[in-house]
Amino acid sequence: MRISIREDITGNDLDKLFGLCEGLGVKDVLILLGETEDDELYDNEKYRVCEKSFKERVKALNSGGLNVSAVQFPLSSSEVFLGEAPDELDGMCESIRIIADAGIKTACIHPWPETTGNRTEDERRWNKFIQVYSRVIKTAENNSLNVATHGHRIRKYLLNSCEEYKRLFNALPSPVSGFTFCMGCLYYIGDDLKKCIEELANRIFLVHVRDLIKKNIGTQIKEVALGEGEVDIAGAIETLNKVGYDGLLFVEHIPSIPWEGYRDLLAHVQAIGYIKALLNKNKNEGTFKEN
Repeated sequence: MRISIREDITGNDLDKLFGLCEGLGVKDVLILLGETEDDELYDNEKYRVCEKSFKERVKALNSGGLNVSAVQFPLSSSEVFLGEAPDELDGMCESIRIIADAGIKTACIHPWPETTGNRTEDERRWNKFIQVYSRVIKTAENNSLNVATHGHRIRKYLLNSCEEYKRLFNALPSPVSGFTFCMGCLYYIGDDLKKCIEELANRIFLVHVRDLIKKNIGTQIKEVALGEGEVDIAGAIETLNKVGYDGLLFVEHIPSIPWEGYRDLLAHVQAIGYIKALLNKNKNEGTFKEN
């Protein structure tokens, strides 16, 4: 397993990023698209990657010894995956081609069609979603790009749990159709993390490491630093190792510790240290395989 960090964690200062990654022993980065309205890598009005800028960024990161292992698409509206926003869908498919052409192997996509509470209508929406998403998966397959589908943490959306992932893969069994194992979301929905890993091991293309508290605080959740919440991160990582997962561990939703103008930098350094200590502890105890 390889720890990854977002490539914009030091803003546009690549030298600082290279130094940070060298110090942390991190060689993999992930690009988050559309994080801001003026994102130079993604045109939010045309819903697509800016090909020239994107490829230049990937080349620059590679030149500093970093591997751009994955890209995370911006959140799309529910309408996109119900066939009601064809321009956005076209942009996503064109972006898949560009991302794959830049040599990147995995894209994280959030398809979140909303439910209605009406069984007949929700079944219709599911079937429409599969019809639309099949185009995304087929485009990815044609371009040799893995799609790490990311479900939601609440049942307001069609795709939200391990069982729904199984349903997705039954409908779209392509080898490039997988999912993002988000520890926080699956814990929140009530899934058994270890069981989910074991049952869908060959479909896990990306892991989001996240901790939170949901007990005794009503319907809200509280995002917390890794190891300070209720998510069994250690157990999940140990199970991932047992099933042979050798992909990325990417930190998500860590509360900020502002430092020198970099809103998330110190928090991510702390999180990566936590994960590395956990991996080393289990390795020394002989419970981890060498990947």
